[in-house]
Amino acid sequence: MAAKRKNRKRLIIILIIITLTFIWGNSMIPGDLSSDMTDWLKGLLSKILPIFKGEKEASGGHILRKCMHFTEYMILGLEMTSLKYHSRKLDNHGVLLMGILAAMIDETIQLFVAGRAGMLQDVWLDTAGFVTGFVIVTFVHKIRA
Repeated sequence: MAAKRKNRKRLIIILIIITLTFIWGNSMIPGDLSSDMTDWLKGLLSKILPIFKGEKEASGGHILRKCMHFTEYMILGLEMTSLKYHSRKLDNHGVLLMGILAAMIDETIQLFVAGRAGMLQDVWLDTAGFVTGFVIVTFVHKIRA
């Protein structure tokens, strides 16, 4: 049982590293290339989801970017909170602090990238996504216990 728990913990840590690499790596992409990537994704999603059909103005990309901020941090919140249940060294405060720090680092990275801007509102949005992931895992854990 202990080996299985240790393997799950390792897997969760690997997933967290991959997620943070994805998040922070995207923050290192210059603004013009990041906009092109958003436009490409918006075009792809418009074929699947009607909300993006006919969306020509920049607000469609803005909404998509904000949804992506929330979602990637929700995933990180799911992972970090799962790690808490496989580690004796983490508590709720530590997990939430790590989520806020990850968001602050993300926005700080953007201060040093051409065409990007670190924004306090994105720290709040990222934190809201993280807390959503935290609440989901905590709720599921309580139901299963």
